[in-house]
Amino acid sequence: MAFLLLDEFQIIFNNYLDRRLKEISCEKEFNDLLGYTPQSGGKRLRPYIIYLLSNALGLPQAVYMELGLGVELFHSGSLIQDDLPSLDNDDFRRGRPSLHKYCGEGSAMLIADYLMLYPGKIFLALPLSAKAILNLLKLWYEASLQVIEGEFFDVNIKAKKMEEIEKVHRLKTASLFGFCFSAPFVCAERFLEAFEMNKAGIDFGRAFQIFDDIKDKLGKSETLGKTPGKDEAQNRPSILKHMKVEDAKGYAERLYSKALEKIKQNEVRKALITVRELIEEH
Repeated sequence: MAFLLLDEFQIIFNNYLDRRLKEISCEKEFNDLLGYTPQSGGKRLRPYIIYLLSNALGLPQAVYMELGLGVELFHSGSLIQDDLPSLDNDDFRRGRPSLHKYCGEGSAMLIADYLMLYPGKIFLALPLSAKAILNLLKLWYEASLQVIEGEFFDVNIKAKKMEEIEKVHRLKTASLFGFCFSAPFVCAERFLEAFEMNKAGIDFGRAFQIFDDIKDKLGKSETLGKTPGKDEAQNRPSILKHMKVEDAKGYAERLYSKALEKIKQNEVRKALITVRELIEEH
């Protein structure tokens, strides 16, 4: 079974995203702001993971593109929140002014709310059985609520112990990867496998966050997508408080390997290894 490479998928997904954003029924001024962050770039790793697993399971494009759309809109909303002056206070995102610098803090907050709520509407309309949709929505709301809980702990709780830092990472970052890994299996009504894939996605997401911390310390704004060094300066939870960079890389590699062990399809595993290599670049 042949899979699109990430850069090939990005072109298709970005075109789909542009079209679907235009179809949202709202005033033009509001719609333009809805697209500001989602259309500003990004590697589309989360939709790509959904595509890989959905394709391996034989799910139709009408399902996996909508799943990816919902996740990417939510992720964009969470980035808008991250950048707000009351949270990370970052003026730039993906090489351009953050949304609150473009349209004001109040409008940015409302756009973030809309983007983070809209996926529920998308998922409810998927061409799936009632059982699959019910389980998908349960999985989605568990993951999305955990992201917000994780953001709260990230901002308000000065996590110092290793287990506290990992809790923040599991909630804020890894829970959404857990959804990406397991949602295709829920849509295919392979619910027991979905449970195991959720755990694989969480391990993958934890590794992703470790490399994000490393990039914050060593990377450049062009590859990081935000101001480097900001997390460290704000004393945000980072595994690098307990490990040297090389040790942290080794720990992330073990988490990646643990996640990939659960992928039965060899082609999907190979594609995810490529994704891992992209994540590790800095």
